Amino acid sequence: MGNIKKLLFVFVALILATTTVHAQTHKYYDTKHEVGVSVGVGANTEIIGAIGDITEIIATNVVLPVLTAGWSLENQKYSYGDATYYPTISVEYYYHVNKVIGLGGFVAYNGMSRDMFVTVKNDNDNTRKTEKSGVAKRHNLSIIPTAKFDWLRKKNFGMYSKLGVGVSFLNESQKDDAAGGTDYSDTDVVFNFQCSLLGLEVGSQTIRGFAEVGVGEQGMLSAGLRYKF
Repeated sequence: MGNIKKLLFVFVALILATTTVHAQTHKYYDTKHEVGVSVGVGANTEIIGAIGDITEIIATNVVLPVLTAGWSLENQKYSYGDATYYPTISVEYYYHVNKVIGLGGFVAYNGMSRDMFVTVKNDNDNTRKTEKSGVAKRHNLSIIPTAKFDWLRKKNFGMYSKLGVGVSFLNESQKDDAAGGTDYSDTDVVFNFQCSLLGLEVGSQTIRGFAEVGVGEQGMLSAGLRYKF
């Protein structure tokens, strides 16, 4: 009977020890990797594009009409339709070197597309129906190495900040079918950054929803899901 009690005691002790080790290896504080996907608004490249659009609208609808009444030497008038904007989508990864600092970064994309139209003036100064002549597009791709600082880590809640610097590739293209299918494409490389002043994450120890406020290529406001393992 005494031997059975000893065996039961050893068995229970082994179960408790195994359970404790298993729980410790899956504690939130032991998280080494995390990946996330987010959608943001007000990214740096979105703002750059908006400024360019405003400048183009002023040039097309204010300056050009004053100088030429809006017509080119070939009696053609070009205009753009409403733009379709693609919000900034980013995919990020971080490796935690300790409980506070995670090193990694993100790749982000946003863009815009809009139709181009042309109106041709006849010799008698009448105009024929305006027709679609092509499409204009803008694609922005950014790669930003980033450091993440978790200054509050709980099992179901966390607060953090992020800081990173990198580059963005800004591509603008046009295909003008009215001009014989003329293609135009230009790509610029610019310095870019991300500074998330405050990030909040809520959920389980492995899957969390998060929201961030700051300035940079992920947007002034962004939200998404994060997986920790």
